[in-house]
Amino acid sequence: MSKIKPISLRRFNAYCYVRIPYLLVSFNEIAWYEAYNTKLLGTIVEDTDGEFNYMILARDKRKIFRAWDFGDIYESKDEAELAMVVAFERYENDGQTIYEQGDEKNLPHEFLVPQVPEEKLHPYYKILDTPGHEGAKNLINEIIYSFVDVDGNYLKDFQTTGFDGRLWELYLYIYFQSAGFDLNNDHKAPDFLVSYWGQEFAIEAVTVNKSELLDVGNPTNLKEAFLLSLDYMPIKYGSSLIGKLRKKYWEKEHVKDKPLIIAVHDFHQPSTMEHLGSMTWSRSALIYYLYGIRPTYKTNEDGTINLGVVDTKNGISQEFVKIDWHEWKGKKIEAGFFCLPDAENISAVLFSNNGTLTTFNRMGQLAGLGSPDVRMLRVMDVFNHDPNSITPHHVSKYIDQDDYEEAWGDGLVMYHNPNAKHPVDINCFQGISHMFFDKDRLIVYGYPEPNNVLNSMTVVFIPKKE
Repeated sequence: MSKIKPISLRRFNAYCYVRIPYLLVSFNEIAWYEAYNTKLLGTIVEDTDGEFNYMILARDKRKIFRAWDFGDIYESKDEAELAMVVAFERYENDGQTIYEQGDEKNLPHEFLVPQVPEEKLHPYYKILDTPGHEGAKNLINEIIYSFVDVDGNYLKDFQTTGFDGRLWELYLYIYFQSAGFDLNNDHKAPDFLVSYWGQEFAIEAVTVNKSELLDVGNPTNLKEAFLLSLDYMPIKYGSSLIGKLRKKYWEKEHVKDKPLIIAVHDFHQPSTMEHLGSMTWSRSALIYYLYGIRPTYKTNEDGTINLGVVDTKNGISQEFVKIDWHEWKGKKIEAGFFCLPDAENISAVLFSNNGTLTTFNRMGQLAGLGSPDVRMLRVMDVFNHDPNSITPHHVSKYIDQDDYEEAWGDGLVMYHNPNAKHPVDINCFQGISHMFFDKDRLIVYGYPEPNNVLNSMTVVFIPKKE
């Protein structure tokens, strides 16, 4: 069985994220395998009657792993595994790597094949070919095989000027797949039409991008970051969100009467050798903008800032005051996105600062798709569940430590609109954080995930060549 080996669920998923959710109700996958240098995959399943079976998956014409061969019913896992090994051996020397299923309409998305001359490729796309990024390169390549390109220019955008936005869409796509959503690809806009056990949602993705006239550089300390979160960043978020609000997607027939969600990610200031990028410090500003609030604070003699807090029956909370406007460098916008005209049609705003190349690199490394010689140290601010603290936990872990865990939903948080015409059922979006706003008490509250990472930085250690 040396050419057939057991693998982790995480590695199996890296090759086969796409599942039909309702099928997983009738059986549980309990073991996973790969054969002949990942030519084939296999899984042992147990049904609700305690009977076992195997499934062999092979790449179709689009290079997507799909079910190809099944066994009978077996009384034990060992019997099913033995039968699966025998079945694997039938394909070892058959001369095939592709097993057409007859329903493939398109050729595979070859992400690693440049669509434009090298000088036009995005710098981050080029990074994928550098040491230490093998995990991201191989994982993204696998995921994109199953991604449906409804507008026909996804790969070109990804490789050039649209890298950040297309990566954000891919991050959302893989979260939806891993969380058990069905995806409907019949429409070009909004970006996603998904359903969770019959409940449908429309999601439009947007990014916060660089603006030469408005932008400042990354802050050099926590005080600068906090002050930029009061007006500068709300205006940045507002520019992206208001643009999507004006599209009026809720008037489209396939969106009408469904919860409509805008998914936003900030990419406007990349990291440098001196300072971390804006995605590591801009999260709180979105809360201020969406709900039209500002935190109370005082500046100490040493220049540090203390945030105001209030006591609630559930512990302490940040203290906020209601505001009407944000103003920065002569640009002025109305505060409180969820209170704008037509905003009642936006059910929630989904946010992450984790839809980055670094995240794909970690997830690829964890799945065994990266270089075995590479190590990664992740330094994180993690949500503090102590009701009497508003200070996050600072955590540092190598991702190969036994107690390190990471899921695609860890960095996702959904901010719910208190005025929504069609509220979102939080039970449909599992594995992420959900936040709400009490308009009367001016309190932001919710249900953070246990592993809710507020921001992080990953250090990649690459061994020197002898």
